[in-house]
Order: sequence, then C-alpha cells, then structure tokens
Amino acid sequence: MLAFFHKYRYSLLIVLIGLLWLEVLNVLLQLDRQTLLYPDASNYLESAQKMYLKFTGHYYRPMVMAFITGLPYLFGSSDAGILQWSLLVNVLCWLGTSLLLFQIAKDFLKANVAFVVALLPFFIIGNAVLNYHLLTENIYTFFIVLAFYSLFRYFKTNNFWFLSFSLSLLLSSMLIKPGAKFLAIFILLFFIKSLLKNYKAKAMILIYGSVLMILIQVVGMKVQYGDFTLSYIDGVTYHNYLFSKAECFKNGKEYHQINNPRAEYLFSLLFTDQKRVAKEDAIRQIKTNFPNVVKAYFHNLLENTKSGNACVYDLENKKGSRDFDFWKTAAFDLSKWQNRLFTVLGVLVSLYFVRKIFATKSVYAFMALFVLYTIILSGISCGQGDRFHVITFPIVFLLLAKALIETDRFKRFSARLQK
Repeated sequence: MLAFFHKYRYSLLIVLIGLLWLEVLNVLLQLDRQTLLYPDASNYLESAQKMYLKFTGHYYRPMVMAFITGLPYLFGSSDAGILQWSLLVNVLCWLGTSLLLFQIAKDFLKANVAFVVALLPFFIIGNAVLNYHLLTENIYTFFIVLAFYSLFRYFKTNNFWFLSFSLSLLLSSMLIKPGAKFLAIFILLFFIKSLLKNYKAKAMILIYGSVLMILIQVVGMKVQYGDFTLSYIDGVTYHNYLFSKAECFKNGKEYHQINNPRAEYLFSLLFTDQKRVAKEDAIRQIKTNFPNVVKAYFHNLLENTKSGNACVYDLENKKGSRDFDFWKTAAFDLSKWQNRLFTVLGVLVSLYFVRKIFATKSVYAFMALFVLYTIILSGISCGQGDRFHVITFPIVFLLLAKALIETDRFKRFSARLQK
C-alpha cells in the first residue's frame, strides 16, 4: 500500500488539492446553492431528454454531449439528477485534465515541477466555476487534452493504436462542440498517409466508429430537420452575434444580445430556413458590409479576451453572507485578468510552437494550433464572458512550461534528466 501511494503520490495530491480548492470556492461563492440555468444548459438538458426519452436528435446539440449528459435517465433519473450528474462529470473531467497534463509535463520537467504545472489550471476561476453548470467546456477540454496525450504517446512509441485513439477523440469532439470540426478535419488530413497505410489495421475501428457516429448525426439531422449538418447552432451563432453586430455598426445602432430583432426573426423560422437565411445574410454582408464585418469580428474577439466569468457575475447571495459580495467581486476581477493575461500569452506561445507543425513531429505544435484555432474562432460570437478562451488555458500552461524549458536559465533547475 505504501508503495502504491509513493508511486502515485503526485497524482493523488493533484486530485486532493483540486477537490479542496473547489470546496473552498464553493464555500466562498455558494456555488452549490445557485439555481440559475443558462439557456445553453437548458438546451443540453433538452438534448439529453430527446435522446433518452424521445429517441430523437436535438437541432443545436449533437449526440455525444447528449449521451454523456443523459446517462442517468437510463436509471430513472429526474432532471435534477441530471444536473447532479453533470457536476460529477465536470469535476472528473476537470481533475482528469490536470492529471493528463502532469503525465505530459513529466516528459520534459522534473516530477515536482510538472506537478506544479498540473495544478495551475485549478486556479483558473472560470474553469473551476463552470463545474457547477451543465455546459460543455470542461468535458470538451478533457477530450482535447486526452487526444493530445494519446498523440504524445504515438510520437513516443509509434504505436498506431495511440494515433487512432487520438484522432477518434478529435472527431468525436465535434459532436460535443460542432465548431471543433475544422480542427479535427485538418489534423485528420495531416495524418492521412498513416491512415491510408494502416486502413486495414484493427486500430482503425476507433476512427471508423467515430466517422460512423458523425454520419449517424448528419443523416439523422437530414431526416428529422431537413439538412445534412452536425447542428444548426453554427448559423445561429454567426448570424446573431457577428453579422447582427456588423449590421448595427452599419446603421449606427448599439448592439444588444437580448431583444435582437434579427435573432427573434431567425428563431421564428424552421431550422432549415434558419440555416439558409443565415448563410444568405453572411454572403450579402461580406459583399456589401465587409469593413463592418471585420470590425464586428475584432470587437467580439476583444470582448472575449477582456471579459470576466459570466457565471461568477451572475452569482447570488443565497445564504445572506456578509462577505459574499467581497469574494464575488474578487473572483470576478481575478477571472477577468486571468482571461486577459493567459489569452495574450497563449497566442504568443502558440505562435512560437505552431511554426514547427510541418517541420517536426511535435504534439506541442498541435496543441498550439488548438489554442490559436479556438481563440480565432471565438470572434464569431460574444456575450459569454471568458467561456471561449478558458478551455485553452490548461494547454497554455503546458506550452509556457515547454517554452521556458527551452531557455538555458530555466533548463538548469527544472528539466528532467535525460537517460
């Protein structure tokens, strides 16, 4: 038993510290007393109900998130039970992300330094507070980090099973967040030679299974709603947040996310018409209102970079504690500055690594691509606080550590000894 604790002492400490810190935040911010259910969370709950209770798909939320969210329905769970299950899944993914970062960081850092790097994501306020909401961020982050860990193992061992598992996770991630599809497709094409070489290998069953799920999703959407698409959320997002803002700039009006007439009109349409109208509007504005589209995009990007965590902002003092407002303000301000600092550092360090993507087999280059892709893509939406960028911060910490270790000053005391 002592040998077990000694061998896994860092991993056990990561879990223990993570849970203790989460409980500290819970006590200070009354996280488990909150009752606000965001519209996105209502969508995810509805998607789980459709899958498990009505055996249909959801128009905005793809099947993998619905499958994960709704599992307790198999055992007769109520909707309240789904929300409790969501907290458990989120926390497990939140802890699992740091455990995986530790395993990767040990490759180039001493174990005690890798341990510190793995702890850093816990103290991102946005990531921690999102555990208490039925949202995708921590689940998606875990999927992505697990995919990169598997890719890391593939580069180390040249075992095709690791590559297959990594690519299958990336493909499956688009059924959690549809916006992930372009990243998944690019990385899949990057390894196309290896896939063609091993197309008969047993390990390919993982990729074939993921592709089959995607086909089921798009065919199901066609049968149920009218279009071959992963989700209708993409058109709604860029229409209501990017091009609506561009239209406001054109007409000299102030953009409002709520009470947006264009959004109200779009939601009044059938889903296949939503997709068509959003696409036609996007083409029209790119042709006739392009400067304001660019302005709206960078306005969104700036807002997503400088904003604090909306979940903290919306917290209520359910217990009537005297010091609640102090801790709420401190947590929100901290989340705001964390977002600003680590978004900027994330872009800079990712530019340093992504240039190596075609030169060397480096998992860090693909991590950098993920960070840049996520931040760039965030410009099509707004009004969500730091949600778009916090999913990159665990990887940003790893990239920063890797970049520092490549400098002589830090290499001396933190680098792992090479055998």
